[in-house]
Amino acid sequence: MTWHYIAGELSLLLGELQETTDDEMTALEISNLRRDAEIVPYCQLEQIASESLELANNLCSSSLSDRDSLHFMRQLSLCSELWCFGISAGLFVEE
Repeated sequence: MTWHYIAGELSLLLGELQETTDDEMTALEISNLRRDAEIVPYCQLEQIASESLELANNLCSSSLSDRDSLHFMRQLSLCSELWCFGISAGLFVEE
């Protein structure tokens, strides 16, 4: 995979994640991560991906606490997509 593909796919996943929150601060945080994914050097994408996965996990927890099953299911799916993509792109090391 090329750096541009990895950055683009990460940005796309973040865009989808952003659509699953109604919280403006969280949406802004996701937007900032998305922008960073598009402009940082390849060596920094691991950090962006890690922060993205943590944020997605937090969104899942929040939706679960709020009993918001619609958002939870989509966020959970995106968590899984972020994890699988990060592994296949070499951004995460599977333990």
